[in-house]
Amino acid sequence: MGVASLTAIGRYEVGAAALSGLAVAQLAIYAVMQVPTGLLLDRFGARKLIIFGSFMTGTGNLIVAFSPVFALAVVGRMVVGFGDAFVFVSMIRLINGWLPGPRATKFTQLFANIGQLGQIASAVPFAYILGLSGWTIAFSGAASLALVAASLSLLFLRDEERVTYATSAGLQGLVEQFRVNITDPITRKAFWVHFTMQSSGSMFILLWGYPFMIQGEGLPRPVASSLLASFVFIGFFVGPLFSHLCIKWPSRRHVIVTALYSLMAGAWLLIFFTPGQNPLWQIVLLVLAIGVGGPASMIAFDYSRVAIPKYRLGSSNGIINSGGFIATFTSMFLVGVALDVIHALRLVGAEPLYSLAGFKLAFPFELLVITFGLFMFFRARSKALRTDRQLVGNNLE
Repeated sequence: MGVASLTAIGRYEVGAAALSGLAVAQLAIYAVMQVPTGLLLDRFGARKLIIFGSFMTGTGNLIVAFSPVFALAVVGRMVVGFGDAFVFVSMIRLINGWLPGPRATKFTQLFANIGQLGQIASAVPFAYILGLSGWTIAFSGAASLALVAASLSLLFLRDEERVTYATSAGLQGLVEQFRVNITDPITRKAFWVHFTMQSSGSMFILLWGYPFMIQGEGLPRPVASSLLASFVFIGFFVGPLFSHLCIKWPSRRHVIVTALYSLMAGAWLLIFFTPGQNPLWQIVLLVLAIGVGGPASMIAFDYSRVAIPKYRLGSSNGIINSGGFIATFTSMFLVGVALDVIHALRLVGAEPLYSLAGFKLAFPFELLVITFGLFMFFRARSKALRTDRQLVGNNLE
């Protein structure tokens, strides 16, 4: 929806809050489904969930492609979020099943970065097709790719050997497994890492970055698309670095999280407090700073990999993975509501809805969200250190 946001406004004649609702609908379902997906993953295995999720993602995009009214488009995005929820944590579980120890850390980063190649597809060819052929053709193309992914998974994907899925667990067992995971201090700590690290980049890529750069800062569309695409290359560069640091200094993972939060917060503050249009170097710095958040959020799964038993790793990772997306759709919605309120109350005069001044007053809500996440991370970390001294020190840190 990042590059399609301006087209969606014209197609459905909606405001910023409603548009943010279109993106939030997908992410809200995705986040809500993480816990049941994790429980189903521990019960049925990764292969079945990946095939089903890819099929549903394609179906949802087809609904969006042919939706004549805004309400149906929201339903379609919810189906996309529903299907997408089954894929990522299932792949993390598959990697942890097939690969041992540090290799799993490296491949988790690699998998996350390869997944981000979709951002290049949406920032460049999808945007081109959207402008050239229109909404229906563009989203039908996205749907066809998801359906191809489902077919390839059916043909080639296999669950790990000597599978450890809890196939005998009934409903009561699944509920108990959820209770154990939600109270596990490692799961909680990892949840807040994901919450803090992922949301800035996701909010920027998925919705508000494109209109901010195009209508707020006045950047040419090719420059804005290139900056969105650069998130992928940032991930390929810093992802291996983060996995190396986690393997070599596992007791210093909290230092990495704090340092990266400081980098993101500093870049946001530069945007907020620079009068008028921001120079290009500040926008590039912001993209670099929040671009490292996606790879850094994978640190959360390194916490769970070394401390959570395999039989409940899927449900634990489902809870953890919901953190970043809860933060993302919260930020998306708060920024959208703020833009509408700022425009309605004329807080920035008679400027248009997507004005630079409006964005500079709305984006601080994102900084508030990640600051809350960092506070909760250290609160959870403190409890883990206090209550689980029997665990290995590296796991606690």
